Amino acid sequence: MKFEFSTATDKNLCEGLNHEFLRCHDSFKEFEVFATLTVTKGPDKRLSYLAYNAYARFLHHLYEFMLAAYCRERGDTKATSKKGSFVYTDGYIEHHAQRVLTNKREAILNGTAPAWENSLSAYPEKIPQDFGSTLRRMRNSLSGHVDPERPLKNLSAYFRDHHGFLYLLYRDCMYQWGPKDGEFPNLQEITEFSIQLRDSYDVSTS
Repeated sequence: MKFEFSTATDKNLCEGLNHEFLRCHDSFKEFEVFATLTVTKGPDKRLSYLAYNAYARFLHHLYEFMLAAYCRERGDTKATSKKGSFVYTDGYIEHHAQRVLTNKREAILNGTAPAWENSLSAYPEKIPQDFGSTLRRMRNSLSGHVDPERPLKNLSAYFRDHHGFLYLLYRDCMYQWGPKDGEFPNLQEITEFSIQLRDSYDVSTS
């Protein structure tokens, strides 16, 4: 469905974007906890499983957030459901990741980066080739579809080669869409969710 900015559809989509990025943020913070434990405690299958799951959710929510952002930029809620649209959404993700990386490098070069920033050598000039399509395929296999490829996907290698760029993209979205000080946002039925057990039956007798 096509829509204009500042309409009811746009407002609802923005609340969906807010929700999706908060889920992305929650997944990343959960991953940080389990990843730290795997480092401090050493090899542990269950901790690896938990860290893997949290990181897979992080990839899933970041990808879905970027797809919805693409829909909003296009003014069309079906912009990602058209045949072959993945080519454009992959490009959209790659464009934004490259923009963030370039801005980071330029800030270091012109001296406007904060004092705690990494050196220029920490940031290559270009994002990995097929960055968007690789994220899409990882998301599909790790969180979207169950297939024989899932246990063969090397998330460790993907993390090594792509995490720095994913983190830059994630942090870039944080300012507008991340958690804010003060009252938690009203996301309509999302934050109105409640399990009204006593409205349907007496839990004391079940």
